[in-house]
Formats: sequence, structure tokens, C-alpha cells
Amino acid sequence: MFSFVKPLWKALHGSDNLSSGTPPTPESCVLDTRISLLELGHQTFPWLSVQITNIANNETNPKLGELGSHLCVFSEQIGGLSDPQRTRLERDINFTRLLTELESMLSSYRHLNNVRLRRDHRFPRLEALAAALEDAGGNGAKREQDIEYDIQKVLRARMRKIKYGAVFTAFTNLSKIVEEDDDVLSSIANPQTRVGKDDSVGYEKYAVTVQRVLTKYGSCSCSPSDPEKAEAGDANHWARLRLKPLYQANEQNQIPFDMVFSASPNPTKTRRFEWQPVHILVSAAESPRRVQFEQKPAVPGPRGQTKNTDSVGYESIDNLCSLLSSRCDALLCLKVARDRLLVLREVTQLVSSHTVQHEASPGLPLGQILDRFGMRYGMRPVLAYILAKAVWYYYDSDWMSMGMTEDSVYFMGETQEDDVTYFCKPYLSLPPGGSRQVEYRHVTGMLHRYPRVLALGIMLVEIATGRHLATEGHPNHWDARTVNQKVLKLQGQVNSDEFHEDCRFPRYRDAVKKCLDPLLFQNAVFNPQKPTENLSERRRILYNEVVDPLRQLVEGTGWNDELEEMEKTALVPKPRADAPSKSLVRTATAETTTPNISKADEWLDNLASLALAVRRKQYRGGGRPIKIAILDTGYDENTPTFDSPGCSSKIKGWKDFVSDSLTPVDTDGHGTHLLTLLLRLKCPAHIYVGRVAKSSKTLKSAESSIADAIRVAAMEWDVDFVSLSFGFSRHVPAIDEAIADAIRHKKRAITFFSAANNDGFNSGEMFPANLSDHVIPVRATNSEGCFETRYNPPRSSDNVVFGTLGVDVVSDWPGTDTGKSISGCSVATPIAVTLAAILLEYAASKPLRFSADELRLMRTRRGVYEIFKEIGVEAAKERYYVAPFDFMRLEEDLIVGRLKSALGRHPERKA
Repeated sequence: MFSFVKPLWKALHGSDNLSSGTPPTPESCVLDTRISLLELGHQTFPWLSVQITNIANNETNPKLGELGSHLCVFSEQIGGLSDPQRTRLERDINFTRLLTELESMLSSYRHLNNVRLRRDHRFPRLEALAAALEDAGGNGAKREQDIEYDIQKVLRARMRKIKYGAVFTAFTNLSKIVEEDDDVLSSIANPQTRVGKDDSVGYEKYAVTVQRVLTKYGSCSCSPSDPEKAEAGDANHWARLRLKPLYQANEQNQIPFDMVFSASPNPTKTRRFEWQPVHILVSAAESPRRVQFEQKPAVPGPRGQTKNTDSVGYESIDNLCSLLSSRCDALLCLKVARDRLLVLREVTQLVSSHTVQHEASPGLPLGQILDRFGMRYGMRPVLAYILAKAVWYYYDSDWMSMGMTEDSVYFMGETQEDDVTYFCKPYLSLPPGGSRQVEYRHVTGMLHRYPRVLALGIMLVEIATGRHLATEGHPNHWDARTVNQKVLKLQGQVNSDEFHEDCRFPRYRDAVKKCLDPLLFQNAVFNPQKPTENLSERRRILYNEVVDPLRQLVEGTGWNDELEEMEKTALVPKPRADAPSKSLVRTATAETTTPNISKADEWLDNLASLALAVRRKQYRGGGRPIKIAILDTGYDENTPTFDSPGCSSKIKGWKDFVSDSLTPVDTDGHGTHLLTLLLRLKCPAHIYVGRVAKSSKTLKSAESSIADAIRVAAMEWDVDFVSLSFGFSRHVPAIDEAIADAIRHKKRAITFFSAANNDGFNSGEMFPANLSDHVIPVRATNSEGCFETRYNPPRSSDNVVFGTLGVDVVSDWPGTDTGKSISGCSVATPIAVTLAAILLEYAASKPLRFSADELRLMRTRRGVYEIFKEIGVEAAKERYYVAPFDFMRLEEDLIVGRLKSALGRHPERKA
């Protein structure tokens, strides 16, 4: 998470060896001379940030992680200060307080006893550490592991005693001193010379070329279905421009633009949201000219004209519409050459790495993304930087004149097998024929008159808070009162605690403040009579005051080195418990507290992330998807989970064994809770739902329905795992026979999971959980793996038994937007099924390491039993807590080896 420490360490110490995470230590050091306090911080902060961020990652402590981030960034800042800045900083009381707190954190650091500490030194532990760091060639390296172990032990013991509020306030005040006299930003004469690392200079000029050529070739030849009812925008294909953190030329010195176009004009009319990805290349040798979008299309050449092939590998086209309408289901690679648009001739030359298939939907705007999804640490400032850079790049272009707000920045759902996933890849929507948004508004009484900059400020606040603000339209259309109220309210939020931890850095807050400052362009005011006057100066100010601080933050923290990883990290739906206005409805099974529910939510979110990480991109070599059947009270689609794109598509089958309803129904709610729990966990499987009872009260009369559903699941749906979150106090022959028939039909490659009991030691395992040879009985634990007495009945056989999370589990419930918290073996059962599916999916994703027969064994009851026993932790006698987190953190060879070892104990392998 905090990988920015490594490049900074290398820059400071000439080595990137952080394998041990500790500095070389001399055999004996005597601190005869003092070093300046500022140098003390410069030498020790990077190394301490390594230790602190490692602990923060392991302990999932955001505040500790923020402290590590501050240390790293601040050490970079003080490395390049002028002499007056160094003097002011060193004398500041905030710096002394910071050092005092860090010294206190090391107060019991016993492994510095090889350094003789002077009593007259103010910060002896920090100075000893600095001495160890300086003596990199000492012969005390053998003590590195001891030092690392001891200092991390000390930091763990102290992390709950750290005065985070005071420390962060000190950092904020110190950063103001660092930037107060800093003349680096003001020395940038041309903003194009200080773009991000590896950015192409003058990128915005080539965007003008693309605009011009797309206008020339953009006339639509599609005939509207009803010409009499056709509107102005019906004859245009939608276009969206990918916004990137880096804009780089390729090896052929070509500037790339990635876009998506709708395959049909105005897809809102037909509801056919088919997207055609297009890769456009502009030679850096082109001489861009400033042009505007034209509403009338340029006249294309004769349709029968022989294609010009003077650009090797490409051929000219008449218009773009025919290419888009062809729906070729492949990436179109276009090239702009001398104001002509060329298309790559051979399909085999298409970019082979492009495998993205966009969901057949309009996508989600930034506002909805922020409301519905969470982002990993560091992703928010990166997204803010991407948007700010785009506003600066396209500030005076027609693309920006169409407006850029949380409603015009879109995220495109990417289809991966049967799931739809969203990534941190923003697109700017370019609606055809849209109204132009002015740069400046001359309205009496209006405080902020630059709507493009104000819109950017609003987006930066929304990203930092993770909430979509209730705004209507673009600031270009607001009256003076609305603008003034919004600006004052937003200015009050900048210094509040509403910002996420990774957006609380001074550079981020300052960038937001500048966007909301009505006087940002006071030295380059807009002249209505000469709109382009001072335009380049306004762009320079925008870069210096907004874009560059965000660039420094992203590069200073090392988040720019994680861009590729961030783009591959799926956005995870926000946990329901995070919604501040939602109260959790609990069942009467057990008294719980909000902290416990938070821990359970965190446990579930971690499992969902793991499920996404192991999911196969496609099924190769005869592989097939995993299939799960959940037999319960049905499900209700009118719950929040089904608002998320792609959820419904994961449900591959439905059958009502109670009333033969052709559409999903759940008059109880229990089945909905269990099914949406599977969806929340991103269970890597196709899901089949059977409604076998109207409610738990009618379960006694549902024996035949359950038996029929079991046979359908095995013989028609061909599922691998069956979830049975119910039980009987007596043996039911009809269900027993159905299970036996299913196992026989599937040649044992099917596993049934059943809830054990919710009556503690007052009664034994329920039926069918007590069919130990055919069923995996599931018990409930809390989020820390402790078996709850109420959900831990006596064993019905000599086999070990398994438990997983089943306490304070929140999921959807019909009729409420807040969900419901349930505890018990019934809710632990689908979680156990998900665990089996994740492990099977992991093995199936590695066809060179697991044979088809091994994958079949992982579907059998004995295979699941041996694997759960292998990865589980014996929390009580013969009772194993199953959670895959530590197991899946192992090296691949160890994971594969232990899974194969478990399968080796299967009777079929022994034979």
C-alpha cells in the first residue's frame, strides 16, 4: 500500500535494498557530536516510515499508515529546502514536538545498547538510529534482524498511544513553512516543462488535431428508425475520451488517444449501449493548428475512390460511422496523418493485449461511483490528479467547453466472464451537439466567475469525502446565489475531518482551496472583448496552483509508481455499515455491538477482495465455471445489491418448487439475505437458486420440495456445491435419498454444506448436517475465529468439524435499504461455500499445476474436508476455524504444495 518509501530510500541512501527493512548498525557508536535537528529528521524519517507503514499494512491501521506517509513526504520536502527555510523549520516548535513524539515511540528500544547514549542529547534514540544509518559500512549488520524485530515490537506497543491529532497538526503547520518561501513553483515559466514524469510535452496541441479530424470524419450515415421523430442528437455517435495520469508517446513517437464510441447513434433511443474501443495515434511530427468543432461535416471523398495506402499498414476511410456500425468486436486502431484518418489494414495487427469488453450500459458517472464504491488508499489523490491535469490540458479546447463535472466524467463497466467490474479509469463524455460552456461568467454579485475551475474544485471535494454532492448541472448554469452558497460551503469543508486519510495532505487541501478561490486569476483576468487575452497565463496559474501540487503529492508519495496496479484494482462496493444514516436491524439471536459488526464487515470485504483476485479471466482448456446452488426461501430483486451492475447476470438459474413462480420471489427474506451475501462476497461461481419453502415455519412441510430441488441442482443444473442453511430435528428419508442420488449422479463430484445447529450443546447436529459421509456441517464463529457456544453443537461423528464467520453478518433484507444483521450457522453456510469456491477457482486458474482429476477431487466432500483441515486453524479440540487469508498470502509454490498435499489424503489418491 505504501510502496513510495522504497524509491525515496534509494534516492537518499543509494540503495534499494529493503529486504530486511533495517539500517546497518555499527558494532559500537559513540555520539560525540550532535547533528542538526533537521538533518536528524532527514536521516531517520524515511527508515522509520518503512517500519511504520509495514506495521500499518499488517495491522490495518489507517492512522498509522497516514503517519508513515507524512514522514516519507516530509523527509522529501526538507531535503531540498533553502537555508532560510531550514532555519525557520528547525526553530519551529512543531518540529520539536514531532521529534519528541517519535523519540517517545522508541523509548524502550533496547537494541540500541551498542551505542553509548549521551544524557545531554535531546533525542538520543533518534540520534543513535541516525548514527546507525550513517555507518552503512559497519560490521554490525548481523544485528539487523534483531533491530527490525525489536523496533517493530516497540512501535506496535506504542501505536495506540500515539497522539495522532497533535502529530498531524504539526505536519500541517510545518508544511506551510516549507511552502511559504518556496519559489520553485513560481519559477516555472512554461507549465509544459513541468508535467508529470515521462509525460509528453505539448499533449494538448495534439488533442486539437484529433478534435479537428474527428469532426471532419464524424458525420453519421446511419438512418434513424423514425425520421419524423428524429432529434438533433440522434444522428451522432457518442464519444468518450479516456483520461490518464500519464500522457506518453510510443516508440514511434506517436501520441496515443484512447476513446470509446457508441456503435449506434444516440443509444438512449434504442437502449443498445454497445461500445467500440478506438485507439488513435497522432504523429508527434504533425504541426497542430487551432481549430474549433464545426456543426457541419466536411465533405468526404467519393465513396468508390481507391484507398490511399501511403501510410504503411494503414488505409484511408470515408467516415468513422461505417467502422463503428460494423461492430467488429475488436479494437480499432486509427492514425491521423496530414488531416486524414487512416485505419489499420490487417486485423492481425490489432493490439493483441486489448481484452476489455465494456458492459452494455451507459456506464456510471463519477457521482454514482463515489456514492457506491470505495477506493484503496492513494487512489483518490491519483484520480484527483488525473482530472485536474485533464482540465488543464483541455482548458481552452472544445472538449472542455462542453463541461467537465461529476456528471460528465464516466467510468465504464468492464465485463469479466459473468461479472461487471469498475476500475479507476475515468472517461470524459463528449455529447454530440452539446451546449458550449463559457470560461467566464460576468454576473453581478457572483463570487466565483470561472465555472470550469469551480467544477474541478467540486469534484476534488467529492473525491476527498467519497460522497456525491447534491448539485444540479454545470456551474455555468447556476445563478449568483447558488454559486456563492456552494463556494462558501465547500470552503468550510476543506479543513474538516471529512476528507479521507489520503486526501488530508496539505498539497491536496491547498489545490482544492485554489480551485474555490474567486481570486485565483486576479493577475490574468478574463477580458470579454478579447477572450484569448491572458489565456496562456491563466493556464499557467491553474497548473502552478492546482495541478502541480497534486503532481508533487502523487510523485512524492510514490503513488505514481503504483498507477498500473491501481488501474487493475477493482473498485469494491462500499460496506453497508459505512453509510452514516443507516441503522442496522438485528435479529434476536445474540446481543452485538457496532465494533463487532464493523469487524465482520471488514472480514467479508477482505474475502470479497480475495475472490476478485483469484477469478479467472476466461475459461480455457476445457475448463468450466464453478456452479453453486442455494436452496432456501427464494430471493427478492428489489434490494440494494441488485442495483449494482452485473449482479443479476451471475444468477444463472431460478426454479420455484413451492408455487411455480416464473420470476424470483421471497416472502420471508432469509433466502434474499443469503443470496445477496454470496453476491457481496464476489463468489467466483455461477449461482442457481431454488425456492424450497415460503418461510422457516413451513419448512416441515417442504420435504418433497427440498428433495426435488436437490435432484434438479445435481442433474439439471450440474452444480458443484449446494448450500442448505436449514435443518430438521429428525431424519428425513426423502432428502437423504435425494442427496445420495445426486452424489451418485455426479460421481461424488458434488459437496453439500448444511447448517449444524443454533442450540448449542442442548441438541446435536441437525439433519442433513449429521450425514457426515455426504455433507459438510458448518458452525459459526466470530470474526476472530472463536467458536460461539450457541452455534457449536456436539459432533455427530469422529470427524473434525469446521466453522467460519457467522456472527453479525450484514446483508440485504426485503423492505429495507439498511440490510439486516444475522448470526448463526445458517449464515455461515454460504460463506463456507464461498471459501470452497475460491480455493477451487484458484486451482482452476492454474491448469499447468492442477490436473482435471485434482479439480474433480476438490469438488468432492472428502476433498473439501481435507482442504479445510489443511488451511484451517484448530481453535478448539477437533474444531477448525476456516479463513483463507494467511494461507493465500503464502508463495504460490507453498499454496499449490499444501493443496496437493491435502488432496493426497483423499482415498481415491491413496488407492
